[in-house]
Formats: sequence, structure tokens, C-alpha cells
Amino acid sequence: MARRTAIRGFLLGLSLLTSGCMTTNPRLEPGKEPSTNSTVYSNGSAVGDLPREPGAVMAVVAEALGDLQMTELKRSRDGLSYLVEAQTKDGRAVRVAVRPHQNESRVACRVGLFGDQPLSSAVIERVGIRVGALPPAAIPESPPSQPSPNPFFARFSHSFDDFLRGRAEAPNGDEIIP
Repeated sequence: MARRTAIRGFLLGLSLLTSGCMTTNPRLEPGKEPSTNSTVYSNGSAVGDLPREPGAVMAVVAEALGDLQMTELKRSRDGLSYLVEAQTKDGRAVRVAVRPHQNESRVACRVGLFGDQPLSSAVIERVGIRVGALPPAAIPESPPSQPSPNPFFARFSHSFDDFLRGRAEAPNGDEIIP
């Protein structure tokens, strides 16, 4: 009897440990077409899937970066993954990674240290247009950009007046109270 209880407890604990959060893909309603823009932005990086081989996608990355006024600095390859490092006009670093994923290419882009959602998404969109996976669109005159603020040192969160208001208005601010 004790052995059966121990086994049940072990199985219950194992099932609780192996269960977890899972994100599922949204279901399409009947009669609706899938969206051509499958770019997802999270944690400072934009990720999108393109229905082409990684080599073909990598061949057009430099052209897509040039469309958005970026200069390519370095290309590298690690196994099946490709990596391009570039720089924006204002000096921020850009990293574009192309990896194979289920007979397609998964393209990830990060701009700057903390990310730039419009510019990262625009890079993936331009790569999709250049490779022929998305319909043609005009090259923007100036790239869309909205850099994310530094979450550690928020320069514009409070003014010095707000920080010093309580100290300046205290009746006994110059006295030392033990």
C-alpha cells in the first residue's frame, strides 16, 4: 500500500514538473487567408519566417540593409546559420541572423543594444521583398526608427526637481537626527 502511494506521488510530481506554459499558434477562421506579415517582435528582436532556402535569403540581406541606409560590416557562418553585422547611419549595431527552420528560413534582426521595433521589422520586410516572398513595396526615403530606451538608466523618467523636492521642503533638512 505504501509503495503504491509512493508511485502515485512520484507520477503526480513528475506530471507537474513536465507540464508548463505553451504558446500555440493562432487558428485561422475558415475562409480567411493567412497574413503575409509574420514578423514577431520580442525582447528587442524581430523574427520572421520566409519560404526560401537560407542561402537565397542570405544573398539578399546586404541589398535589404542598403535599402534602409545601413552599411554591412561583417558576414559569418556557423554551421547552418548565417550572421550579418551592420551599422545604421546613427552608429547603432545591427545583427541579422538567418537560420533554417522547417523547410524555410527564420530571419532574426536586432538593432542597437535595447532594440528598435520599427527598424527591425522593416529589415525583415525588406529581406522578404528582396527574396520575392512578399509583394514589392517602395523603398522608404528614411528608415523607420524608434529606439527603445535604456531600461536601467532612464534619463527622462524623473527630473532632478522631483528627486530633491522632499529634501528641500523638509522643515529640519539640515539637522542630524540620530
